[in-house]
Amino acid sequence: MAKSQKPVVIERIYETLWDPAAQRLIRTVVTNEDIVAAIAWCKANKGSSLSEKNPANFMKDIIRGHGASNMWPERLKQLRMGGRQVTGDGNVFEFVPYEEGQDEPFPNRFGYHKGVWSHQIQSISMPLASKALGRDDETYLIQVAVKLAVVETHFALRSPIDVVELTHLQIGIKLRLCEVDALFAATYRDEKGQRQRMIITAEAKKKNQRILEEQVVQQVKAAFNETPVDLVVPIAMTSVTNGIYVAEFKGIRRSELANFTALELEQEASYELCPNVKGI
Repeated sequence: MAKSQKPVVIERIYETLWDPAAQRLIRTVVTNEDIVAAIAWCKANKGSSLSEKNPANFMKDIIRGHGASNMWPERLKQLRMGGRQVTGDGNVFEFVPYEEGQDEPFPNRFGYHKGVWSHQIQSISMPLASKALGRDDETYLIQVAVKLAVVETHFALRSPIDVVELTHLQIGIKLRLCEVDALFAATYRDEKGQRQRMIITAEAKKKNQRILEEQVVQQVKAAFNETPVDLVVPIAMTSVTNGIYVAEFKGIRRSELANFTALELEQEASYELCPNVKGI
């Protein structure tokens, strides 16, 4: 596999934004224009052959794989400077310093691992025609999860939330700053036994793709903007061998939204499909 040319471009952007007099970045957010200019400079000075046509996807292509940290400049790793994807208004990503205890630009904080609690789910209720069209993509993963009630099973068996009803609302909701792969509405009993409403946002990933924390955070914020509920619970699903891994994160109250920047894992499980389903 050819070595990525993107680390050189990222380092060039960092150098361009660095103010040596003030010893800081003049701004941390990187725009489409910054990326196009840096690629053009690298073509002229470093022999780069990267295309300048789609700068909006520059960061997406880096962070989605498990080898994301390998595509970050070594110099910035030494400076303990990472990055996170930002979208909207021509923005692409932001330089962010490492958090305490962080040892790489893009740590894989969440995802399937050995020892995860496992549960078998039947798949014979899925039509054979649907199974024949199985493919390894996010939309099909969500379709299978909805048809086999994977999310309902998870909240019945694993979630600490006392859910009494759960309904799938929609697949692929495109909002201004993010896209929510699936949205669910639920009724739950609070600590006083009163029934309340909540929204569940779902992020789907193919096999070997990372769960991107910043994407899930944006989905939660978007859900609060679009609905009047007081509680949003984010989940993420990934395809694993013969099944679906579900990560449930701690629910966020509307009053906590201003300080909500990171996910906290609440529960996780792996649901094995019996028999196997093509594409999963």
